[in-house]
Amino acid sequence: MSFRTCDHLKQDGAPCGSPALRGQKLCYFHQRDHLRRHYISQLRRRAEILRLPDLETLQDVQVALYEVIDALAANRIDQKRAGALLFALQQASLQHRAPQTA
Repeated sequence: MSFRTCDHLKQDGAPCGSPALRGQKLCYFHQRDHLRRHYISQLRRRAEILRLPDLETLQDVQVALYEVIDALAANRIDQKRAGALLFALQQASLQHRAPQTA
């Protein structure tokens, strides 16, 4: 009787060798460990504070735009706040594109 073994590689490069869970690539221990690390990384991503650069150039506005979109896609900020930030970034981009008159 053959069975699938865990795909996890130990630090020395040797395979785990334990039987994998049915329909999975990892054994019970490594599947649990993998899910725990994934859960912790999700919590860290959600806890990150959205840091936007100073909006001094059009490139800074572009970077801030990508940061807001990324935070919205990762569900780190709510849609109402993202909408307000996107509007502010639109206004900032218009200021940088307008010809400077003095």
